[in-house]
Amino acid sequence: MLSSIRQPGRHVDEGGADCYPARPSKGGGVLRIDLTRADAETVELDERIHPTADCCGEDVVSPGEVRVKATLERGEHGYLLHGTAAGTAVLRCVRCLGEFAFAFDEAFELRLLPVELAPREEETRLASEDLDVRFFAEPWLDLGELAAEQLQLAVPMKPLCSESCQGLCPRCGADLNRGRCACPPSRDERWDGLLDFRPRR
Repeated sequence: MLSSIRQPGRHVDEGGADCYPARPSKGGGVLRIDLTRADAETVELDERIHPTADCCGEDVVSPGEVRVKATLERGEHGYLLHGTAAGTAVLRCVRCLGEFAFAFDEAFELRLLPVELAPREEETRLASEDLDVRFFAEPWLDLGELAAEQLQLAVPMKPLCSESCQGLCPRCGADLNRGRCACPPSRDERWDGLLDFRPRR
C-alpha cells in the first residue's frame, strides 16, 4: 500500500476501511497493479474504477465510475506514474443541498519509491516541495485509492450547483431556486436609526 507526504488531511481512509471492492471493478478494471511489470517494459494502464462515496469526501454523494489512464515506467530508485483520472461524480451543493453532476479530469504525476527511502519525520517537512512522491512497502499500486484521491482533489472547497444558486430560506428552509417562499421580506434593523431623520409633516 502506498503512503504519501502530499496534502495531509485530504487522503482517503488509511485505517483499513473497505473503500474499494476487493474484486475487479464492475467495468472490468483491475484495482491492484504489480509495479514490477514496469521493470521490463513501460506499462500502459486504462482501467475503470468504482470507489465508494465513503472514501471520497462528505460532499460526494456518488463517485460514479473513474477512468484511470496512465503510463507506468521504471525510474531512478523506483517507478514513475503519470496520467489522468476522469469521470462524472454526483456532489451535494453547499447552498441548496441539492445534488448535481460534476465532471472532472485530473492529471497526476507520481514518483513511487520503496518505503526504505522515505525521509525521517523531521525531514518530511523539508521535503514539502516534493509533493508527488509516494512510498510503497509492497511493489503494487492501488488504483482504487488513486482514483478516490484524485476525485477528492478535484472537488471544489465549496461545491455549488451553479454560481447563481439562491440557496435555502434561512427561516422556512424552502429551496429559493424554485421561486420565492411565503416568508415576508426581512427588515434590516441597521437602517432603523434613519427613521428619526424623516421630515415631519
